Amino acid sequence: MRLPIRLPAALVLSAAFIFGAMAGPALAEKFTIGFQPYDTISYQVIVNAELGLWKKYMPEGTELEFTPALQGSIVANNMLAGKAVAGYMSIMPATILASKDDQAEIKIVASLGMSEGTRCSLVLVRKDAPEFKSNEELARWLDGKTIAAPKGSASDQYLRRFFERYNVEPKEYLNQSIEVIATNFRIGKLDAASLWEPTVSRIADNVGEGYARIAADGAAADNYDLGILVMRNDFIREHPEAARGYIRSELEAQRYLLDPANQEQVIEMVAKYATGIDKNVLWYSIYGQVPQDRKNPVREWKSFYFNKLERENIAQVAPFLFKEKVIAVPELKDWVVDDSIAREVYKEAGYTPVDDEATLGYIYGSQASASPFK
Repeated sequence: MRLPIRLPAALVLSAAFIFGAMAGPALAEKFTIGFQPYDTISYQVIVNAELGLWKKYMPEGTELEFTPALQGSIVANNMLAGKAVAGYMSIMPATILASKDDQAEIKIVASLGMSEGTRCSLVLVRKDAPEFKSNEELARWLDGKTIAAPKGSASDQYLRRFFERYNVEPKEYLNQSIEVIATNFRIGKLDAASLWEPTVSRIADNVGEGYARIAADGAAADNYDLGILVMRNDFIREHPEAARGYIRSELEAQRYLLDPANQEQVIEMVAKYATGIDKNVLWYSIYGQVPQDRKNPVREWKSFYFNKLERENIAQVAPFLFKEKVIAVPELKDWVVDDSIAREVYKEAGYTPVDDEATLGYIYGSQASASPFK
């Protein structure tokens, strides 16, 4: 298979069942899953692929190919083009994708995890920026500065909300990839940016290169981070057992990632795909406390299906993007948000909702000294 330009060959993983002798030839069904190896919301799909968890739950004869991308919008475009049946992304690219039902019907089917803005709702400033005593003080410093984010991402959504709340007027608001943002911080061409883990930890001064530091998190603009599993509706309709089986394997992967005993193994797997990033940084990007002085120890939680908070967050995004003229519709169709399979799978796995609220578990952020890779 020809690899995407500039991505390491180790990022592409194909998995298939091998059939035993049968009376007649079996026809294999092959599907593609899109994910972002350089994003913590995709760490569990790497666990799924490496451990082959999906093989336990999907129909015999199924083949899966896990295809990487550097940004959720790229995964979204592949799904629109029919090159992938499911994808991992944040709520902003998921909403943009699901708003294009004239091109393809996409459903938002499960939660990949949520935080109070400690994954991709972060303002990074250059290393020599002043120490800010308040978000307002930070905002006034950002006036007239050169700021960047990958447009169409959750980080873009966060900065737009931050600019709106604090009336920030940057000199330039640039559309740059995570790689370009990291490079521009290193060579001093950016004043501030927003992007996601693990690149945040790689270039910031927590455990990384020290070219930037975190000046604000999602709380500054009441912006939660929500990871979304999306699926093409034709895949769900035409291959219901495969869709259900994959969602079940996603639950298993989340459980594995949540178990503190598996932290080292998780990072060893992720390191095969997020090449070029130190394992200590990869560990801190999901299991570390960000920002370091954050009073709430919860880094993120995984509910699997959508609780009230997740649904409220999803409902807020489309109107915001419509107002910002990012999407052409003020709200998503009623059928788009459909976690019915996830709810059934959650109960079948032996979990009991409390007042219809689901909780698989929490990740509590630790100090850098707790890393097994330090």
